[in-house]
Amino acid sequence: MMKLPCDACIWGLIPMIKRELVLKMNKEFKLTKADISRKLNITKGAVTQYAQGKRASDSSKLRKIKELNSKIRSLAEELSNGRMGKTQITNKFCEICKLAQKKTGVC
Repeated sequence: MMKLPCDACIWGLIPMIKRELVLKMNKEFKLTKADISRKLNITKGAVTQYAQGKRASDSSKLRKIKELNSKIRSLAEELSNGRMGKTQITNKFCEICKLAQKKTGVC
């Protein structure tokens, strides 16, 4: 079977996006690690690792792309406020990932 773009992104781009979500949810929207853990359905340990950059490579390149940073911030806000269902979250995350693939060439 051929390799899908998602296969190539699973270890690089996706953790970078998750890291940016964690940072924004914590710093901009003042959520605790426990709240972020629940909303992203990951462990508190994973939240800590994303926040410290241990679970994702440097994600600063995503912040530098205005359109991408804006979409990640929007998703972080919607997650923080609990305004989205699982399907909406997935669709928005995939939209962000596809845009990131185009803009960064990471995958």
